[in-house]
Formats: sequence, structure tokens, C-alpha cells
Amino acid sequence: MKTDRSSVTRAAAVLLVGLLLVPGLSVAVGFHVGKVRIGVDIDSNSKKWAKALVPQVKEVQTRFADSRRALSTVKGADGQPAYLRKDVADLIDRTGKDLDAAIVKVQPSSLEPLRDWVADELGRIQGELPAPRTASLFAPQPVALIASLGAPPKKKPVSPKPAAPAAPPPPDTVPAGKTGGLLDEVGKVVDRIFFLASNNDLEVKLWVGSTVPHVTFSFWPQGRLKGDSAPAPTIIRTDGKKGGVLRGLYVYKAAWTQGKVTQIIEYPQPTGTQTTPTERLDLVNGTGFFCCRFNEQYCHAVAKEKECR
Repeated sequence: MKTDRSSVTRAAAVLLVGLLLVPGLSVAVGFHVGKVRIGVDIDSNSKKWAKALVPQVKEVQTRFADSRRALSTVKGADGQPAYLRKDVADLIDRTGKDLDAAIVKVQPSSLEPLRDWVADELGRIQGELPAPRTASLFAPQPVALIASLGAPPKKKPVSPKPAAPAAPPPPDTVPAGKTGGLLDEVGKVVDRIFFLASNNDLEVKLWVGSTVPHVTFSFWPQGRLKGDSAPAPTIIRTDGKKGGVLRGLYVYKAAWTQGKVTQIIEYPQPTGTQTTPTERLDLVNGTGFFCCRFNEQYCHAVAKEKECR
């Protein structure tokens, strides 16, 4: 059967327009119908974001390494090498801001879960710093000798010697070993983002299962907790999966309805909940398999589907 070339060209053009309208896809010209080249090279936004993120994070890696080498050691309270606590805290904080800015430059809204993961990880590392040392508000004061209020003294009172200047408080430091461990953890956070971007691995296929049937699993980027309005959740009916989920940190609610009773497992857990602690949904270091156990009232990551029984 003879095919009208103009009809094929029009059909291909319609297909191309349709692909252009698909969210998250970019289409480049890529094939020929006769002498007419029609594009169908399909690329996801996450691939473009990954490509743009690599040089940004590389700069953060370099800046962090340079700043770490520039830290000066001091003598700690025990006489051993240490670092000023403020210098260490400032470096962790500055690296977190640099990494967040790198992600924002690429795409500020869609990569919000990844920003949440970075903020959570570096906040945890900051929390491992020893508490800052505070000077006592009630330091001992020199006491002057006071003459008796009775009979006049027989000898001329001797003026008290000026008190010796108080020794300066020891510097607020973090031992070198502790500092090294914390900064190694910071480096791993930066390296993890670089690895995901350089391997075009910003998306994951998420499988959610449950020990009871037909659970509705709803999840949002953790950053939704910072605002008053929550975005529409992504929903998976167990046991089910969803592809194209951006890596990052999420909060969730798993609901199982049986008759008129609905049981809920959620993260973060409400204050005062007396159940087994439920895990956060970490799609950066997580497995991509998540299981909710309603008999024990918690959800957690599993290595594979068969472990959710």
C-alpha cells in the first residue's frame, strides 16, 4: 500500500507536539521521513538537572576541601591538638549553604526533596558537635580586708595586694579526632550528591508494600512542614510502585481502612505516640523498597519485596 509522504509527515509532527506536551520530557529533532527530519529524542528533566548539577557540586567539593585544609589547630584543654569549635561549626554551616545554593541554581522547586535531605543530614552532623563551653557567671572575686569596727587599730592597716589577673578561660575547642570524623561525614554528604548527579541518578522507582491489603500510602517532600500549605501528595496503593520519584527526604501517611475504622502510620509520628519508631522515607540512601507493618504500627525500608510479609 502506498503511503502519502505528507500524511506521514503530518502524523509525525502531531506525535512530536504530543511528546512536547508531556510533563518532564524534552524532545529534540532526531529522525527522517524522506528528506524531513522529525525529532523523537526523549530526555527527562532529571537528566538535564543532573548534568547542570555536576559542575555546581564540584565547586562545593573543592571549596570544602580547601577550607578544611585551612583550619588551624590549637592546643585543647587536655593539651592535645584540637580545632576551635566556632571554626568547625562555621565550616559545616557554610558547606550546607553552598550545597543548598548549588541545588537551587539548577531547579529550586522540583529538587526540594534533595535539599531537604542535605539540610537534615548536615543538621544531624552539627548536632554531634560538643555543646559550646560557657564561662561561669559567678567567678570568685577578691575579698578586701576590713578593719574592725571596735577600737582603733594599733597598727596602720596594710593595703591588700592587688589580685593576680585571672587566667583566661581555655579556648572552646573540639578534639582533632572528633573534628576529623565530623568533617568526613560532611564530605560524604557532598560526595553523595555529586555521585547521584554524575551518574544521572536523581530519580528512583519506589515500591511500597504492607502487611495488610489495600493501604493508601501518601507522601510529600519533607520541606512541606516548613510552610502552611502542603502540596498535593504522591499516592501509591499497596502493594504498588511508582517510577520517576525524585531522590530526597519525604514525610508520609499510610492509611488502612477496615470497615468504619481507619488505622494510620505516619512520619513524623505525633507527639506521645506509644509505638515502635517508624522510619523516615529516605530515597537518597534508601533501597527504594518500603514496607508498612500495621500489626506493629511502623514503616521501614526493606531490601526487597519479599521482606514485606
